[in-house]
Amino acid sequence: MSTRNATERFVQRLIECQPRVYAYVLAMLADADLADEVLSETNLVLWRKADEFVEGTDFGAWACTVARYQVMAARQKLARDRMVFDDDVLASIADAAPDRTVDIDDRRRALRHCLHSLSRDQQQLIHARYAGDGTVRSLAKQLGRPAGSISQTLYRLRNLLLTCIERRLSEGRS
Repeated sequence: MSTRNATERFVQRLIECQPRVYAYVLAMLADADLADEVLSETNLVLWRKADEFVEGTDFGAWACTVARYQVMAARQKLARDRMVFDDDVLASIADAAPDRTVDIDDRRRALRHCLHSLSRDQQQLIHARYAGDGTVRSLAKQLGRPAGSISQTLYRLRNLLLTCIERRLSEGRS
């Protein structure tokens, strides 16, 4: 594989695992600002150690391992400044965190699948409301519908998505 292709593949894997690594770091630190800093440091370390990644293994697991060391380094730095969890508590959290991050990945995949099962208009409404700046009032004005109608439609769509996600997860699919 060319250097450019290898770099592009590495960046793609890094981008894909960001939510998983962030959730892992946040679970161990319980501080969003610090988790952001540790994630940035983790990304730098991953970039520097890109040639150490073994092709064919789980990139996300490797990234979480690197993140764990970055969390420990951040904790050591914090320990000088304030009281933090002891190592046994952190180890317990770290051991449980991968299960949660996998669950987050499964839920995200299930949501993506369930969103695709909606009609185009429904997808656009969900996107306008939750991915954009759209308020119910602004969407109602834009669509020429009463705000109550938009709210009710969004409520029904959220319930449809929740039911679909839960069904997919219970069937072991995401």
